[in-house]
Amino acid sequence: MASQDVRNERINFMCDHANGYYSSFTYFSSKILLDILLLRVIPLLVLGSIAYRFIGLAPTVPAFWKLLLVLVMFNLTTASVILLLSIAFANTSVASLVGTLVMLHNLLFTDLLINCAPLLPASQRLLTVSIFHAASEALAVNKLRYLQLKESKYGMDIDVPAAKILSTFGLWAQTFWWPNIVLLGIFFGVVTFASFLILHFYVKERR
Repeated sequence: MASQDVRNERINFMCDHANGYYSSFTYFSSKILLDILLLRVIPLLVLGSIAYRFIGLAPTVPAFWKLLLVLVMFNLTTASVILLLSIAFANTSVASLVGTLVMLHNLLFTDLLINCAPLLPASQRLLTVSIFHAASEALAVNKLRYLQLKESKYGMDIDVPAAKILSTFGLWAQTFWWPNIVLLGIFFGVVTFASFLILHFYVKERR
């Protein structure tokens, strides 16, 4: 049902654009404002504001706003990727296949399924193109960067900085803004701009 709706919207756009009802920029900008920003940013801000206190995350104002920033940037980036695929591929089956492969790659290098610390340097470069990894690392750093964990063992109290635990799993305590948030912003901007170019130059009615 959803794939049929996407196909109908694509056909409607090509017909309306060919008849001069609106330009591709007008359609694309309204799509961004209504579909991506209104439906994916505002509900997320409301949900994060309500759930943050009950989850028990870091009780500081900067940590709260950083968490909302990560969630919004990640949501916008994933939405822009889906938008690009829906514009680039007229066949919804092909778009679903490519989207699945893209998401599987991102999920594999999130550092949840495998420990990325012992990977070869060449393989670690794949982390830079994983939006899931960027968001996951930013969330972990925001939560754990300044924590001190205490453990009593053999009659001694041992203080372990959470940054040390992050590095054990291949995460780095200084990577909130760069490269994670910056990469999410770059991905969103580049993918959104590419979506507009494809819509403007390639999605046209064939006569």
